[in-house]
Amino acid sequence: MILTVTLNPSVDEAIFVEALRLHDTNRVLRVEVDAGGKGINLARVAHALGSPVMALGFLGGKTGQFVRAVLDAEGVPHDFLWLDKPTRRNLCIEEISGRPPTMLNEPGPEIGSGHWEALLAKVETYLPQASWLAMGGSLPPGAPREAYAMLIERAHQAGVPCAVDSDGPPMLAALSAQPELIKPNEQEAERLLGRALRGDTDCFAAARELHERGIRYVIISRGARGADVVSREGAFRAIPPPVHVRSTIGSGDSMVAGILHILAQGGSLEEALRWGTAAGAATATTSGAEIARREQVLELLPLVKIKRIEA
Repeated sequence: MILTVTLNPSVDEAIFVEALRLHDTNRVLRVEVDAGGKGINLARVAHALGSPVMALGFLGGKTGQFVRAVLDAEGVPHDFLWLDKPTRRNLCIEEISGRPPTMLNEPGPEIGSGHWEALLAKVETYLPQASWLAMGGSLPPGAPREAYAMLIERAHQAGVPCAVDSDGPPMLAALSAQPELIKPNEQEAERLLGRALRGDTDCFAAARELHERGIRYVIISRGARGADVVSREGAFRAIPPPVHVRSTIGSGDSMVAGILHILAQGGSLEEALRWGTAAGAATATTSGAEIARREQVLELLPLVKIKRIEA
């Protein structure tokens, strides 16, 4: 079972415009609404691919009810702790021009020490059944900065490997606990290492440096250029098939879902990268309110290229 933890889930609203004009009237072409949060996205895609999953975290209010309804409609097992404050809303303004979206993210409801301790206890009850623990995204107000590191330590005590996809101080703290897999994008990797990454050589050097810190699988995602990977099994470049990108929301989470779907079954890293790349590309072809479906992933799977890179 892939166990996911989403500490700061959201209801994601994607607003599509021709081109965003600041300080002026903008005509909205369409609006799409979906459940959001890295662990939630991961659980939904992994479930769609056929992996057993369990989604944990915090939900609250009418927005939390919406997230729960989405998971129920898709048959995704979940066991969230309920807060007396509503789950946050994230606003994404997507331009038809193809320029990067503009994100407006709420901080999320504040959690207290009692909520945090209750979550740790809940996670510990599921760890004996877990093949992987996956976590990521921002932390809500009140959560300890070392939240992911604390979850990793408990998972390791139970013999469960961990995957983390986060940014900034929470990710830096997580690295100290040596999760088995991380998936920063280029910008997040730059922030982790404190330097600019300019091209393939820099990205592989960054992945190697992070791998040498004790991380078994380091995957730096690079959008349409695929992903650069360094692991004990070697270095690889995963190249996605050319697709018509409609929205990149959830593509990175889908990639991790596809990878864990295979690794949880004892599959090879190369096969896991193939599934992860296909899942990320499949989600990119959907609108901002959709994620990859198994049929889409299977269609793209033969078109993914995995190249071994000599050290």
